[in-house]
Amino acid sequence: MKNFFCILLVLSVHGWAFAQAQLGLRLENYAGVSSMALNPATHLAGPLRWDVNLAGAGLFFDNNYAYITGTNSFNLLNNAEDSEFFLAQSDQITIPSNAYMIDFYNDDFKRFFSARTFVAGPSLMVKIGENHSVGFFTNVRMEVSSLNFPNELSYYKYDLQPQLEPFFVRPFSGALISWAEIGLNYGVRIPVQAGYMGFGINLKYLAGYEGGYIENHQQWVHTKLPNDTAIIRQAYGGYGFTFSNLKEKDWKVVRNGKGFGVDLGFLYVIEAYEGSYKWRLGASLLDIGAIRFDRNAQSHTVRNNSSFHLTLRDYDDFQLPGEWEALLRHFSSQATGDSLASFSANNFTVALPAALSLQADYSFNENIFLNALVIHHLPTGAVSPQRGTVVALTPRYEHEWFSVSFPVSLLNWQKVRMGFAARLGYLVVGSDNLGSLLGHSKYSGTDIYAALKLNRIRFGGGWQLFGGKLFGGEAKTDYHRRRGKVKCYDF
Repeated sequence: MKNFFCILLVLSVHGWAFAQAQLGLRLENYAGVSSMALNPATHLAGPLRWDVNLAGAGLFFDNNYAYITGTNSFNLLNNAEDSEFFLAQSDQITIPSNAYMIDFYNDDFKRFFSARTFVAGPSLMVKIGENHSVGFFTNVRMEVSSLNFPNELSYYKYDLQPQLEPFFVRPFSGALISWAEIGLNYGVRIPVQAGYMGFGINLKYLAGYEGGYIENHQQWVHTKLPNDTAIIRQAYGGYGFTFSNLKEKDWKVVRNGKGFGVDLGFLYVIEAYEGSYKWRLGASLLDIGAIRFDRNAQSHTVRNNSSFHLTLRDYDDFQLPGEWEALLRHFSSQATGDSLASFSANNFTVALPAALSLQADYSFNENIFLNALVIHHLPTGAVSPQRGTVVALTPRYEHEWFSVSFPVSLLNWQKVRMGFAARLGYLVVGSDNLGSLLGHSKYSGTDIYAALKLNRIRFGGGWQLFGGKLFGGEAKTDYHRRRGKVKCYDF
């Protein structure tokens, strides 16, 4: 099992990286085990008696600090080997034809950077009779974000800030964690007069690999000086990190911590007539938990009620990652007057990116649906890579063997994204940010995901499990029973 998760982690870091909400993968009635990541109870309303995820992966990142002009993800990948990057304010007289220009946002929003990744391993969902379900899932995930980075430190704002004129820098935080999780799911359906309710839970064991955080606890006074130097007054903050991959150039998988997590889901289905739903309403609490890193880990605290000089050019001389200890000692010496004073402990804890999700799914007929979704981060009381806020409206057409979705989403109340996803048989591919793949405007992030699944297969005469036909046999939907049986492919 350890080697299995090592393989998934390598794929997560070196292959796919960073996924937002995967709306085309999670929302539809045939999502099965994939829907449990958004609401542990949603699959209770679906037609599938069982569902297997063979493999899946996703990539998402976005920010409102910087962007690349006139390109998209495919263009960047095609020119990855010989491309060059220049700042829009560069003094370079001649810009090569293969160069990309980096520019910066200049507005009054708080700055954010958010990135997510998942690689989904073998996972299974099985319904037991009419009202119960069990399942398990395996994932490797990575989260990194800062949602409240001060606008005062934006590129143009800081560049135009007059020297020797103090200004305030507000509190902020950011964190990164990568981990593997093994989870168990249980769901129960309870009939009520208008339809039925459902409750679901995911219990997760977490193996932490890499982690890090930075947080500014209080407002500090910042004075810009010449030569990349600043005076910092009333500083109070901290940072922590794992260093298992800072000592050597070759990246390796090392488990540096562990923890536990839980997802809770609620479902309420309003049936239009026997067996069919008009509304499918849901609410869920996601990623409640934390990982404690206690191997190859350090945490530091900086508190200085007076002032100190921070000279950024001093840090250009350190060769990373090998000289990270010398760099930290130098920073501690600048900030506190003692090269060892900032050290706090050989451990730290990072909370999971907890969130509240609300879902509403409306059925126009047996094939056409409209879904409304809100995901908003929850305070955890500990530093964490917070999820960005997502508000989405997703019309879709679904059939037992194919579906198409057209999600329109608003990210962090700032950026509107249009996406597309399709399921053909057992393959799902999609993007919640189609413009980042095909457009040629301000490139600030991207989103793409895929999954390979297995369901609706009959082996011979079908197998009996828990008193119900599972592999073959009847698998009537929990809605739109006029569809009859969900047909299974015969081997």
